Amino acid sequence: MAGSAYVFAVLLLTNLLSSWEAFADQPHSAESLEQVHVLHHAPPPRSLYRASGSERRYGRAPGDTRPNFVIFFPDETRAESIGAYGHPFVRTPNLDSLAQQGTLFKQAHVLHTQCAPSRCAIITGRYMHVLGHRTQNHLVQDYEPNYFRLLKDSGYHVLWHGKNDMFSQTAFNLSVSDWDGTIGVPAGQNAFKFGEPGYYSFKFNGSIEEPNSTDIGDYNAVVKTLDFINNKPPEPFIVFLPGIGSHPPYGAPKGFHDMYSAEQVHSQAPLRPPNQPNKPKYHTGIIKYRELESFNQTFFEEINAIYLGQVSYVDWVLGQLVQGIDKSPLADSTSIFVSSDHGDFSGDYNLVEKWPGAMDDILTRVPMIVRIPGGKAGQVIEQPINSFDMMETIADMANVNVSHIRFAKSFLAQLHGSPGDSNRTVYSEGGFLYHREIETFDPEHDATKDPHNLYYPRRGEEANEGVPRAVMAKNMDYKLVFRADGVSEFYALKEDPRELTNMYDNVKYQEVRDTMLMDLLDWFVKTGDVTPLAEDPRGAPKPPH
Repeated sequence: MAGSAYVFAVLLLTNLLSSWEAFADQPHSAESLEQVHVLHHAPPPRSLYRASGSERRYGRAPGDTRPNFVIFFPDETRAESIGAYGHPFVRTPNLDSLAQQGTLFKQAHVLHTQCAPSRCAIITGRYMHVLGHRTQNHLVQDYEPNYFRLLKDSGYHVLWHGKNDMFSQTAFNLSVSDWDGTIGVPAGQNAFKFGEPGYYSFKFNGSIEEPNSTDIGDYNAVVKTLDFINNKPPEPFIVFLPGIGSHPPYGAPKGFHDMYSAEQVHSQAPLRPPNQPNKPKYHTGIIKYRELESFNQTFFEEINAIYLGQVSYVDWVLGQLVQGIDKSPLADSTSIFVSSDHGDFSGDYNLVEKWPGAMDDILTRVPMIVRIPGGKAGQVIEQPINSFDMMETIADMANVNVSHIRFAKSFLAQLHGSPGDSNRTVYSEGGFLYHREIETFDPEHDATKDPHNLYYPRRGEEANEGVPRAVMAKNMDYKLVFRADGVSEFYALKEDPRELTNMYDNVKYQEVRDTMLMDLLDWFVKTGDVTPLAEDPRGAPKPPH
């Protein structure tokens, strides 16, 4: 590509990142709400709520033979910390076994590296930039098509145990049949006192709670799910279990918190080193604002060891779920999907938690393991997919008519043995630009104004350093991260699978980088907006109006 074309592409992409999303505050419908206790983060009381107009059914409608679905969706669980994905010592026998019984997608990437934007993309089949689901507080509205609502309207019973971070209250009521906020895994107490370096590291001292205590929300959600399945449930059904998973604080129940050691991490699964050249600003900003400069590598290896214990507890909870389903009368009609909304730094680069403008592989790559009745067993799909493909696949299996414009692709053929698409590029987005997007200035994030809150450091970093908008394009061989402001990135994945060396300005890769930039521009043009399903009369309304 000529230099002028490269400049043209960069200028256009910069403008698109800055101006494409004119998020319209559309009016909400006047749909009736009945006992909707849905919050963005804090769960509602632990009793089951029913959507207005929904009646309890038993069994199936005559002739409806469509499959049931259970989606196990632990928060903040990264793929590379699972045995089936190649981790050298973590114990995840249930995830590994499920992969052997079904299909493992090796390169499943999320659409955003924060909870709510990632989930909004998954449930709509649309990229975050299409309707502005860029923040934790701009959730799916009732006027937006979504897969759960389509499934519910087609006769599925939609049961939800766990956190929201997906729907506005009106959309929740229209899309879910029954729900509660059963969620949580105890982490113990902060390992540091307020004011000490390390207080903002998320490192906790672990819990004395027994793993099978129903006081643990994530486990209790599984208990409730199995009770539902074994007591003549309405069919077909889809159960969504968005648990806390391995989300920080870094701490786990009894027997899991100390399951692994820093020495194991150091010798068998070394962390990515800090202070790599030509990395985005947050690689140093997180360390600075969370006051982590004084800690040595062993400290971050300890954090990673605890995180692995959390992942092993996620695996144990999954094991209880799968064993229960397999013993139930509905085992032969129930498909199991396992994935997550994003990953976690967990000590890599001396970083903790996540970052809304980060595109690191440990944040974008999540597990996608699927077992369906009659599906091919023991296969690994090497080709990349995006996480919203999961819901498109479920809609495909459920024979649901999906008429809205979306960009997700069904991988049902792969579950039956077909290969993946070696030419596919997958995408992820993040970052903020406008004042209303930045969580620091969001009135709903008052908690970050409290220095005792573990997210308080993000307030300072976002305000002082910024979170530049970013978009990732990734294929089998290369990964491009373009930022209109700040450091862009380019990685040759076959030579550098851990993404340690940023080659964005290396002349060796200039041609392929420029081609990917033009492809990114093409992607923006083709996905930048969607036509609504409803059409409006062109004539003026008849008076009075």
